[in-house]
Amino acid sequence: MMISMLLGYAIAFLGVGLFAQGWRQVHKARGENRLVTDGLYAYVRHPQYTGLFIALFGEGVVHWPTLFSIGLFPVIVLVYTWLARREERHMFEEFGKDYLTYKQQVPMFIPQWGQWRQLAAAARVKK
Repeated sequence: MMISMLLGYAIAFLGVGLFAQGWRQVHKARGENRLVTDGLYAYVRHPQYTGLFIALFGEGVVHWPTLFSIGLFPVIVLVYTWLARREERHMFEEFGKDYLTYKQQVPMFIPQWGQWRQLAAAARVKK
């Protein structure tokens, strides 16, 4: 029980870190009116959602699994996948071919094989 609790918190903490750093990158890029393709966004197109999924998995599946949290997890993933696709249509309208090229090169939520460490490293806040 104690191990699953600690593991769940560790996973959730990683997810919250990804979410927060992804938000920082988007906020900065919006102020510069540019497409974000570096940092976390070099590994996944939606690092905030990846972080959310990881955090919810850590808390609701590993740390405190209930029928509700386990059943709700795939629903949340489906809803945010729909939302991400909707956002991507807006990104294409705003950035055109640049976004299409980026979309073809970078996966939606899950980094390419062997890039999890780079994603985690990119999540570290740089001072």
